Amino acid sequence: MLERLVAFAVKRWLLVLGVTLIVAIYGWRCFRALPVEAFPDVTDPMVEVVGIYPGQAAEEVEQRVTIELERSLAGTPGLIDLRSVSVFGLSLVTLTFNEQYSSFQLRAMVSERLAQVDLPESASVEMGPEATPVGQIYRYTLRGPRSLRELRSLQQFTIEPRLRAVPGVADVVTFGGYERRYVVRVDPDRLAAYGVSAVEIHDALARSNRNAGGGYVGVGGQEFVVRGLGVATTPEQLGLAVVRELEGVPVRVMDVADIVEGSTPRRGAVGLDRVDDVVEGIVFLRRGENPSEVLDALRARIDQLNREVLPGEVEIVPFYDRQELVDATLETVGKNLAEGLLLVLLVVYLFLRNGRAVLIVAIVIPLSMLSAFIGLHAMGLSANLISLGAIDFGILVDGAVIVIEATLHALPEPRAPGVKREQVLRRTVVGVARPVFFSLLIIMVALTPIFTLERVEGRIFAPMAFTYGFALLGALVAALVVVPALESALMSDPVESREPRWLAVLGRGYVRALRAANRRRLTVLAILPLATLALIGAARDIGSEFLPELNEGGFYITSVFPSTISLDETGGHVSEARERILTVPEVRGVLSHIGRPEDATQAEGPNNAELFVKLARERDWRPGVDRKVLEDEIRAALAPIPGVQHNFSQPITDRVFETISGIIGQVVVKVHGDDLEQLTQTAEEIRAALAEVEGVTDLALYQAGSIPQLRIDIDREELARRGLTIDDVQTTVSIALGGAVATELWKGSQRYSVALALPQGVRADPEALARLTVAQTDGPPIQLGEVAKLSTPLGRTSIWREDFSRFVAVKFNVRGRDLGGTVAEVRETLEQLPMPEGVYPSLSGEFENKDRALKRLAITFPVAMLAICGLLFANFGRARPVLCLVAFLPIALAGAVAGLHASGENFSVSGAVGCIALLGQLVLAGVIICAAIDRRAAAGVGPERAMLEGARAAFRPVLLTCSLALLGLVPAALAHGMGSETQRPFAIAIVAGLLTVTPALMLLLPLLYGGGRPSTPADSTTPSEA
Repeated sequence: MLERLVAFAVKRWLLVLGVTLIVAIYGWRCFRALPVEAFPDVTDPMVEVVGIYPGQAAEEVEQRVTIELERSLAGTPGLIDLRSVSVFGLSLVTLTFNEQYSSFQLRAMVSERLAQVDLPESASVEMGPEATPVGQIYRYTLRGPRSLRELRSLQQFTIEPRLRAVPGVADVVTFGGYERRYVVRVDPDRLAAYGVSAVEIHDALARSNRNAGGGYVGVGGQEFVVRGLGVATTPEQLGLAVVRELEGVPVRVMDVADIVEGSTPRRGAVGLDRVDDVVEGIVFLRRGENPSEVLDALRARIDQLNREVLPGEVEIVPFYDRQELVDATLETVGKNLAEGLLLVLLVVYLFLRNGRAVLIVAIVIPLSMLSAFIGLHAMGLSANLISLGAIDFGILVDGAVIVIEATLHALPEPRAPGVKREQVLRRTVVGVARPVFFSLLIIMVALTPIFTLERVEGRIFAPMAFTYGFALLGALVAALVVVPALESALMSDPVESREPRWLAVLGRGYVRALRAANRRRLTVLAILPLATLALIGAARDIGSEFLPELNEGGFYITSVFPSTISLDETGGHVSEARERILTVPEVRGVLSHIGRPEDATQAEGPNNAELFVKLARERDWRPGVDRKVLEDEIRAALAPIPGVQHNFSQPITDRVFETISGIIGQVVVKVHGDDLEQLTQTAEEIRAALAEVEGVTDLALYQAGSIPQLRIDIDREELARRGLTIDDVQTTVSIALGGAVATELWKGSQRYSVALALPQGVRADPEALARLTVAQTDGPPIQLGEVAKLSTPLGRTSIWREDFSRFVAVKFNVRGRDLGGTVAEVRETLEQLPMPEGVYPSLSGEFENKDRALKRLAITFPVAMLAICGLLFANFGRARPVLCLVAFLPIALAGAVAGLHASGENFSVSGAVGCIALLGQLVLAGVIICAAIDRRAAAGVGPERAMLEGARAAFRPVLLTCSLALLGLVPAALAHGMGSETQRPFAIAIVAGLLTVTPALMLLLPLLYGGGRPSTPADSTTPSEA
C-alpha cells in the first residue's frame, strides 16, 4: 500500500499538490475559527447553588438551609464532590461532577432536585450562573462626576443588561457603590405613642402598593380592559398608606415613620488605586465559549455604551482584560516557535546543503500545523499556551528529512540505461517509507498515555496530545505523499548533494571510534548502565510538583483580618494596603475587594479582602527584578499593617486552587468533625506544628473566627401568659431589625426595594431594642424586652462542610521548596499528632492532580511501551532490535530527569509528558540505525563491516533528526517570557534527554545490535570512512 501511495504521489504530483493546497486553505480557515486561550479551563464541571435566608446567622443557615440542600442534592448522577459554606444570611453549595453529562443536563438534574427541597418560608434558592470558576475574563470600573449611588444605578440598569446580552457572557456581577433603595425609617417612640408595631407597617405597605386586573367590559360596541391602579410611584404616596385606625382617626405610615432614599446594607466594597470606593463590573465567560470572540464582542459593546448610551461624563474604564494574558503568552509561544523554525531550517541546510530541500522542509512545517488545526477544529477543542508551546518542528519534519536525505543520496548516483529519474525517486522513497511510517506511528503511540489523564491534568495535557498527534499525522502524510510530489516538481536533474566537509570529517572519526570500540565491545557497552546509574544518582533528590506556576502578569493577594472587624475598619486598612503596594515601581494598578457583592455569589465577610495587583510588562521592570523580588517587596510593604494574614497567588491560579479544595490555598489540611470549638482547637495545634515545616508559607486558619451576635432568647412561658406566639416575636425581629423588604417602588423600568429599618442608634442599643413594640393589646403595648432576653455572645462567621461533615481548614502555600517534598513532610507531621475522638484530618490541594496523573502514567506508560515494542517487532520481524532499543530507555529517562534537576526545575507532569515524547524520538533514531545495519547485512557483507557501514550510512540522518528535534525546542527550554513556565519543563526534558541518549545511541547501539559477531572473509575489506 505504501508503495502504491508513493508511486501515485510521484506520478500525479500536480494533482497531489493541488489537493494539498485545498487542504491548506481549509486548515487556515479552521485556524481562524479556533478558540485560543492562554490557559485551558481545567476545572471540573460545577454547579453552584445559592440559598438565601435573610437575616439569619450562620448556625441557622446551616441547619435550616445548607443541610436540607445537601440531603436533596446528594446522589445526583455524576457527582464527585459536595461542599458548602454557611454564612450570615447565605448558603453556598458547590457540586462538582465528572464529565459524563453536559452542563445543560447537570443543571437540569440539579434544578429537578431543588424543586423538592423543603426550606423555611422566608428562604429562597437558585442556581448560580453557567460560568466556570476561572471565567472572570473582564473587569471594569465606572468613572465620572456622579455619586456612587447614581453610578451603581447606571451599572445595574443600563450597563449590566446590555453586557449580559453579549453572546458567550454567562453573567455580569456588579460590585461596589451603593444600591439605591427606599428606607422606611421607623421611630420607636412614635410607634409606642400610636401603639403600632413594625409588623403592621410592613403589612400596610404591602397591601397599599399593587395594581389589579378586572378583565374587560363591553361598552356599546367596544371592549375596555379594566385596570385597577394602586401602585405607588413616589415615596410620598407610600407614606399615605393606612396602618390602622385609632379612635376613628387613621394612622398612616408617614405618622410613625419617615420614608427616605437610602441604600441596601453593604457587605462589601471596591477600591481602585487611591480611590476608596468605586463601582465595578465583573464579566464571566460561559463554559465552552471562545474567550477571544466573546472579548471582541464585549469590547465592541462597551465602546458603543461609552459613545452612545452613557452620559457624556461617565465612561467604562477596563482594569483587567484576559486577552492581554492571551496575547502576552502567545507572543512568547510565537517567539519560541519562530526561533525553533529558523534553527530547524538552518540545521537542514547545514546538513544537506541544498536550497530546494530546505524549501520542501519549510513547506512541510505549516502543513503539519494546519493538520493539527483541522483536527482540533473537528473535535471542538481549543488551542492554548501548552498545546502550541509543545510543538517541536524538528520532530515534525523528521520523516520528511529522512525522505529528502535518502533522495539526495540516491539521485546523483549513476543509473542503469533506461532507468528514469521518477523510478529512482519512487524506489528511494519506498525504501525509507516503512521505517518512516513506523517511526512516526511509534511517536504517536508514545503519546497515548497522555490521553488517559483525568480531570484537571487531562484537560491541561489532552489538547497538547491531540495537537501533537494531529500534527504528527499531518507530518506523516506530508513525508510520504507531499514530499515525493514536491521532489518530483522541484528536484530535477542534476541534483546537487555533496556532504559538507565538517560532516565528512565527523563521519570518518565516527567510524574509527566504532571500530576501536568494537575491539573492546564489552568494556564500552558497560558505559550504558554506568552512565545511567550516574544520571540517576545526580537526579535522585529532584523535587516534584504538578505544574510550574503560570505567570499571569500580576498578583492576587487574599488578606484576612480579625473576624470581628467592621466593613469600614477593613476599608481603612485596605486603603493603606493599596497605597503601600503602589509604591513598588512595577505596579500599574491595584483593585481591591472587601467582603462580597449584594448578589450573594460569594461567601466572604467584611474581614476578607482581595487585592488584584496589576504589573507592568516585564521588559519595563527594573534590571535584576523578577517576580520573587516583587513579591518580597510587596510583602515588606504590607508588613506594617497589623492583624492581617496575606495569601499571595494569581487570579486564575487562585480560582483553580479554590475549585480543587474549596479553600483559597495551594495546600489545605481539613480537620473534620462535629464540634466546631474542638475542630478549631485541633486546627490551631496543626497550624503550630506545620509552622516548623520548611517551605510552608502564608500559613493560617481559613475563615474560622467568631463574630459577636445579638441574641434574642424568647421566654416561652411569658409569651404564653401574654397570648402571643413565637412567630409574633420572630416576625417583629425579622422586619424591624432584619430590614425586611415590604414592597417595591418603580421609576420607569427601574425597580427599587422598600424596606423597614430602625435608626442606627436604636439598632446598636440593646436597651432601646428591648423597648421595641412586639404587639398591641387592649392594655399597654407589649415590648420585646418583656418577652425575651437580649445578650451579646460570640457566634461563627462561617461554617464549612464537605461530604456531610463540618470541617475547619488550615491552608498554606509552598515557596522555596518543591511541592511534593513539602506535602510528604506535612503528612508525616500529621501522622505524629494525636487527634481527639471523632476528629480526623485530610489533605487536599494541587498535589492531588500530580499524584493522580503520575499514578495513571505509571499504569499506561508500560502499556504504551508494550505497544511500541509490538510495532517494532512488526517492523523488524524479530525481537533482537526491539530488545536493543529498549535497553536505551533508562538512560534517556535518566538524562531527561537529570537535565530538569540541573536547570532548577522540579519534576512535574509537564516534564513527565516531555519524557514520553522523548522516547518516540529515541525509537526513531534507533530504527534508522538498525535498519541501515540490516540493509548492509542483507547485501551479503560480513557482520563487522555491516555494522560499520550501516552506522556510517545512518550517521547523517540520525545526527540530523536528533539535532532537529533538539534545536527545535532549545528556544522553549531557554525561554523566560510570560507563559514559558509550563512549557519549559517539557522542552528541557526532551533537550536534555536527546543530549544524553543521542551519543549513546550512535556509539553503543551499533555495538549492541551489530557488533561483536565473528568476522567473515567479507570483513577483510576495509569499509569506507568517507
